[in-house]
Amino acid sequence: MNLLEQLKYQFKQGGMYIKLIYINVGIFIFFGLFTTLFKLMLWNTWQIDTFKNVLILYTEPYELFTHPWGIISYMFLHHNFGHLFWNMIILFFVGRLFEDSLGPKKMLSTYIVGGIFGALIQIIATNLFPLLSSNGYPVVLGASASVMAIFSAIAFYNPNREVYLFGTFKIKLIAIALVYILLDFLRLSNQDNVAHFAHLGGALWGYIFIANFKKGKDFSKRFDKWMSFLKGIFKRNKIKIVYSKGKKTTPKRTKSDYNYNEDKNNRQKKVDAILDKIKDSGYESLSKEEKDYLFDASKNI
Repeated sequence: MNLLEQLKYQFKQGGMYIKLIYINVGIFIFFGLFTTLFKLMLWNTWQIDTFKNVLILYTEPYELFTHPWGIISYMFLHHNFGHLFWNMIILFFVGRLFEDSLGPKKMLSTYIVGGIFGALIQIIATNLFPLLSSNGYPVVLGASASVMAIFSAIAFYNPNREVYLFGTFKIKLIAIALVYILLDFLRLSNQDNVAHFAHLGGALWGYIFIANFKKGKDFSKRFDKWMSFLKGIFKRNKIKIVYSKGKKTTPKRTKSDYNYNEDKNNRQKKVDAILDKIKDSGYESLSKEEKDYLFDASKNI
């Protein structure tokens, strides 16, 4: 398996957080390669810069009105390699924890909605506080708000979860998340070209989502249904092929063929429903009865 095939396999089989990392890295490489090529050929890079500028988030009202899609597209762009690297490192670690507990659908919705919520907070803050626009209205790009939403969500979902910092120090995940949030809060008045309000907005959405999710209110349900609808449009019907090894034998049955096949199909449907639930919401969402049923079914495979 060559490198390209490995990348395709990892993208297809990896979790939603892996897919998001691939998309962010792919977009960064795309712009980087074309910018480098244009510079080597002594061509003007204004076309590439213009294309990128169409996708960033504007905080100035008129520019925002003429580029409304930026509220989504900005979360897949990055200033430089360092900006991309740290966002993707954090996304890799907290994304895996998030997806194991809440599933890939919640992962995608938290990334997108958290990024949108962070963008709205940044836009409001920029137009509310004169300091933020004193040197001109800033533009925003990066996955930081989305990543902070995921970080905050999993930290508040399981506040007693402990991780090893630098592989040595055992610390609660919620403590690390709160430190990140505090640092952004203390830097709100810094004119350092960092969208701290967007970061805090993402973190706030993560908390709001989880606080309500624990109460049985799933704010991401409508987003999940919408994404499932879009996925269903392009999804091809899958043909299930079963291979058997060894000599084919006909087992003895005490039931008629019709009843036997009906029971078998019903059992398969129940297993499929449980597996879909794991895919959507994680293994921890299963009831004890569902876990026992899945375990018993696995012994008959």
